[in-house]
Amino acid sequence: MIRINLIGARKKTRRRDAGERALAAMGAAVLLGLIGSIWLAASASAELQRRVRENDAVKDDIERLKGELGDYDKVKEQRQDLLKQHKTIDALKTGRTGPVYLLRELSEILTPHKGPSFDRITYDERLRRDPNMGFNAGWDPRRLWLESFEEVQHKVRIRGSARTNEDVAEFLKRLQLSVFFAEVTPESTSQVAESVAAGGARHVTFNLSARLVY
Repeated sequence: MIRINLIGARKKTRRRDAGERALAAMGAAVLLGLIGSIWLAASASAELQRRVRENDAVKDDIERLKGELGDYDKVKEQRQDLLKQHKTIDALKTGRTGPVYLLRELSEILTPHKGPSFDRITYDERLRRDPNMGFNAGWDPRRLWLESFEEVQHKVRIRGSARTNEDVAEFLKRLQLSVFFAEVTPESTSQVAESVAAGGARHVTFNLSARLVY
């Protein structure tokens, strides 16, 4: 009788099966790892896109609110101008000693889209000699405010502040053109820095004198 030893073959088969199972397990693990990496990358991309959309939505809301409420810095600046303009009016009321029409003239000079009372013929002649003699009808008088207006025997001294030297020059030009003011003379100007609480901006203080015609 011929005997065949199958034990070795069975061991080899079992080892081969075990190796195949190990390889299959490793392949499955690698495949799961790839799937997990792809899922994480997709999740991260989706989260990034979501945050970008949220950020864009916030920007759109900010722009919309700016459109509805206006620029905050501009509104703040306008508020400061109005407060200073009220101080100018108070200064006129406190220091007034001349006729009412003189104060009205000064008020017209410091009112937007208005200007001084002047002789048209003389004014046109000045413009022909020097085009720079004309006043700027579009100037915003809220950029300048008076702090004192003192009159003694038809002589007046005016002290105030403005945003720039150009604003002071425009105010002087308007006084010089007015039929109620003569011998308008600038005496001093100086640059001043506001406090940090007030915004830290710089402005100009000025003093001038003139003779009143009334």
